[in-house]
Amino acid sequence: MKRKRILYIESNMDGTIGGSYYSLLYLLEGLNRDRYEPHVLFCQDHILVPRFQKAAQGVLVYDYDPLGSNPLNSWRAIPRFVKHIVLKQPELRKIIKRIEPDLVHLNNTYAANHEWIMACLLNNIRIIAHDRGTRWNTTFQTRVFVRFLDAIIPVSDANMKVIIEEGLRPKRLRRVYNGLDTGKFEEYRSPEARQALREELGIDRETILVGMVGNIDYWKGQLVFARAMEALMRGAGERTSIKGVIIGKTPMGAEAYESEIRGFLKLNNIDDRVRLLGYRHDVPQLLNAMDIFVHASVQPEPFGRVILEAMAMEKPVIATKPGGPCEIVDDGVTGFLVPMNDHVSMRDAILRYIQDPVRAKEMGKAARKAVEMKFPVSRMVRGVEEVYEEILTP
Repeated sequence: MKRKRILYIESNMDGTIGGSYYSLLYLLEGLNRDRYEPHVLFCQDHILVPRFQKAAQGVLVYDYDPLGSNPLNSWRAIPRFVKHIVLKQPELRKIIKRIEPDLVHLNNTYAANHEWIMACLLNNIRIIAHDRGTRWNTTFQTRVFVRFLDAIIPVSDANMKVIIEEGLRPKRLRRVYNGLDTGKFEEYRSPEARQALREELGIDRETILVGMVGNIDYWKGQLVFARAMEALMRGAGERTSIKGVIIGKTPMGAEAYESEIRGFLKLNNIDDRVRLLGYRHDVPQLLNAMDIFVHASVQPEPFGRVILEAMAMEKPVIATKPGGPCEIVDDGVTGFLVPMNDHVSMRDAILRYIQDPVRAKEMGKAARKAVEMKFPVSRMVRGVEEVYEEILTP
């Protein structure tokens, strides 16, 4: 049987490497190569391209100037539509002729890449979109283009609920959770590796290290985490040695938010105890070095892949609700869920782990088992393949 050729479009342009990249990478690594031939198009070069080149049949880096949905509420709407959707069709046609895909899979959202939806319509190609967290109000243009999608794949029931409540009408709506291969994290869990990285960071054995991972952006809530750490340190005094790390790159447009975080830490004299480490390629090792992991989003998190990664490392986790984390974390069993934008509740949850290290360890072990049972990468791959089969089978 001839393999079906899938063209994946990753349209991120903010300079960061987020969960959408890794979710796509794990999908390609697990894809049934007897049935599917994956090709990937990125709009900018990045450090994961070599890994994608191993996982895909072909990788193309080409900036076609992706644009978000046009609200169609001003005199500029029609010229923008013509420029960014209609006039792009010849160049997209060249890519289609070069790859000849049976299906195009938009890796980010249904609220952008409308030029690709039109291209697939004009060239009689099936097209689907992953919804990894569409965050703005649905525009008229999006409502129109979504109707031509063969499927939307939300990554959580919370995301699927938003699509339904917005009244969007793709031909299919199939929720598929992100997945994780916990076995790939085993090599990073050794006590020796933990101690070596803690020494690199200047963290001694007695110090409790609390950390969070995610691109530095307002909705990710790093400032709430900083406030929680300041309140925790102020309350603990000299009785408990506590430090914090914030790991992640700052995307274009969020520089002021990073400055606000740094300003808060400096103003409260804890900038030497809570540090921003920037982008790191060794996130599993950093998770291993932590004692407690926090996910602090101040808007509903679509899913929260890094929560799975922390759980795979048997870390006691704290995440905000509502959103995808509520489908990952069993509150009080595999972690704690706290209200968004509430640094006091976050501080209290961290303190509960510190005061009861035995329970913290037990919850970390339960968290890993939950990931293995509910979120194996094989289930994610199979879920996506079932969507492909449903669309591509005559």
